[in-house]
This record gives sequence, C-alpha cells and structure tokens, in this order.
Amino acid sequence: MSLVDASGKAQTRHRNESVQRFVSRYVPATGTRPPSYDSVVIAGNGIGAQTFAAQLAKHPQFEGKITLVAPPAKESRRLINGVSLRGIAADFLSSAVGVDHATLLQAATGTSLPGPVAHRQTAAMAIDRNGEWTFSDSGPWQGGSRGNAAPLVYGMRNSRLVAGLRELLAEHPVEYVDDMVESAAHLRSYAAGTRPLLVNATTKPTLLGGDSSRPQRLVLAVQAPMFEAESGISRPLQRDTTFAPLIRRNDIIDVGYFTPFADPLSPRSTWYGIFARVVDADSGFDKDAELATMTAELHGVANALGLMVDDAAETLAGALVPASSWGKVARSKPGTLELKRMYSGGAPCYYADGMVSAAIGGVIGAEAVMHGQDPDAAIRRALRPWRRHNFLWWLETNKIAALTDRFLRVNVQASMAYPHSAGLRMWKSAA
Repeated sequence: MSLVDASGKAQTRHRNESVQRFVSRYVPATGTRPPSYDSVVIAGNGIGAQTFAAQLAKHPQFEGKITLVAPPAKESRRLINGVSLRGIAADFLSSAVGVDHATLLQAATGTSLPGPVAHRQTAAMAIDRNGEWTFSDSGPWQGGSRGNAAPLVYGMRNSRLVAGLRELLAEHPVEYVDDMVESAAHLRSYAAGTRPLLVNATTKPTLLGGDSSRPQRLVLAVQAPMFEAESGISRPLQRDTTFAPLIRRNDIIDVGYFTPFADPLSPRSTWYGIFARVVDADSGFDKDAELATMTAELHGVANALGLMVDDAAETLAGALVPASSWGKVARSKPGTLELKRMYSGGAPCYYADGMVSAAIGGVIGAEAVMHGQDPDAAIRRALRPWRRHNFLWWLETNKIAALTDRFLRVNVQASMAYPHSAGLRMWKSAA
C-alpha cells in the first residue's frame, strides 16, 4: 500500500468516525426502541431522499424494504438547485453511501482528487462604478491566508450529484421506481411491507396531507458555470478559494459566491458563480426586474474577476424560491415523515447550506427511524446551529446591511468573525 493510499484511508476513517459521533449525539443509544415500521417508501430522489435511503439500508431490518419513487433525474447543463457541497456534507454523503471523497467526486464531477475544491473563503464588497466593477479590500473568513488542511467546499452540478448518488447506490438494497407520486395512497402502493413509513422528500408540502402556509420570505437567485478568460483570473479571486462578493442595493445585500467547479457537461467551466437576495413576500418586488438586475451583476462581477459565463442560454438559471421557517414547523402526521420540511431551515441558495442540511437531515432521520425515535425532533435538533447561522446572516444582509457594508470595507476578518469564522467546524470536512 502506498503512503497516498494509507493517507486516504486514514482520512476516510476519521471522517466516518466524526459522522458517527455526530449521530450518537442526536440519536443516543439510550433512547433506542424497536422500529415502528417494517418498510419505508420515499417520494423524491434528491440528495436528502437518497442519503436517507442509503443510511437506512445499512441496517439489516430494512434491507430490500426501501423504495424511492420519483421521475428519473433529468440532467442538463442548466444549474438548478444547490452547487456548493460543503466538506462536512461530503463527509455525511460518503459515509451514508459507503465510499470515500474520491469516489463521490468521480461520480458527481467526473474528476479525481483534489477536484473542484476550495480550502479557504474570502469576501469583499463589490461596487458598481458606472458599469465598472471594483472591490473593497478582500480578506479571509475561513481558512486564513494559507487555507485549511481539510476541504471546505466542492463545486458541482446538483443534477449530476443526484444522478451520481443513484449510480453509487446501484449495488445497495434500495429500489427505485420511476413515477410521479400523486398522493399518500399512491406512495403506499409501492411499499415493500405492511407497516410502511411514508416519507415526503419533495417540494410538495401537502403530498401526504401535510400543512402548507404562505412563505413570509422569498429568495431570488441567479447562477451559472464560468470559464477563465484568456488573461486568467483577477484578484480578489484566487485559486483553491471561494470568494463572496457582496453588493448592497436598496438596503439589502445581494450575496455572491464564486467557487471552483467541475461538470462533465460543461468541461471548460472551472468556476461557478451565484447571486442571491432575500425579500419579504409582501414587499411588492418586481421579480423579472430583480432577476434582470442580478443577472447583470453576475456577468459584471464575473468579468471583473477574469471569468466568463459559459453558454448562458443553456446554463444560466434564475429562480424565485420560498424560504422556510427558522423556528418551529408543523410536525409530520402519524405514519409519515416530512423529511424535506424537517431539514429545511431559513433562506436557501443564500448561505451554501442546503446540501449540508439535506445530507445531515437524511442521515439523522434514518438513524432515528431505525432506533425507534422521533425523526422530526432529531433532525430539527441536529440542524439547529445551521438554522441559527442562516438567520444571523439574514439579519446582517437584510436588517443591518449598511452596517455590514461598512464593517466589511474596514476589516473582513473582524466583520465575519462571528458566527462565520467561528463556525468553521460546521462547514469543513473532518479531515
């Protein structure tokens, strides 16, 4: 065995042990009871759904009794849903599926290690000076000047990751059914047992009879893959680093995030960029005008960083998505688990925490079901720190935007010290 192989196996072991310690904290063995269900049938095939299925399939009681029901994932170059896979999310996904980071990356990006990775994160204010974009002094807020030893984030197309997870689960005792679920009865018809748990991992809150309420906040987002101009990248963008350009506009900060990226369908794209903005649902905003402004921001800031949007007509996506509650949410009805609702928290597309929540929520939810504990409570409790960080970031960017702008121009490290830098362990891989 080579030293490289030994090092990789040691990293994987350390990551898996870290995941297990986390699981033991939120699904303690002292509360274990026999499972209430003899099978599980899941509506949806996204990251949370497949992670939940993979983790549950580790237990002999559920081997061959787990079914995912959803239309097959459609792959296209357009960037729909999250792109930034945090290091800790990669730990949880890899642990659930039973692979290492290298295998996960190969399936999701078609690349080998180190892959599209960043070991540090920087930020600065971005200023539009009559069409010319400039930046305040940038500074690191995670990873310092040299970068963290462990990966902080990988960049990949969401639909490829979803398809890659299905490929990795091909040898696991999990059944996939290509169908669109219309109701609880429809989902139950696919169960492999007589006492199934019905799991809703879709974006339809009422699919299993759950409650639905009008969101108080919405998130506007524009994102696209990018390639480097012939002149190369320009500071403050740096290699092995994610960069967060922040734009204060009408007393709200548009949050940008530019990170290394890889996608087999867009092979020349080695970067990805997004701008996201949280708005009150009743604020009377003009969706089309906002998305047009943010698209111009994305192109302008990218060009200033030495990047070009790769085939915007095929790859760029603009979206308006609902934000979920940071606090209490309606409980799952008896015999069901509203998995998507339980792991969602706050504003999506905005803090690069969506795939973290899906991965952790999937693992914790599965372990709670297996040990006869309440998955609703376990998932919400485990993800409380991420919801808190999301909420604090919303306060900084929406409620005290002018103050945040001023502090970031003076000293990025001091401005981002809490909770962002202090919460490094919530984002980086364990090894």
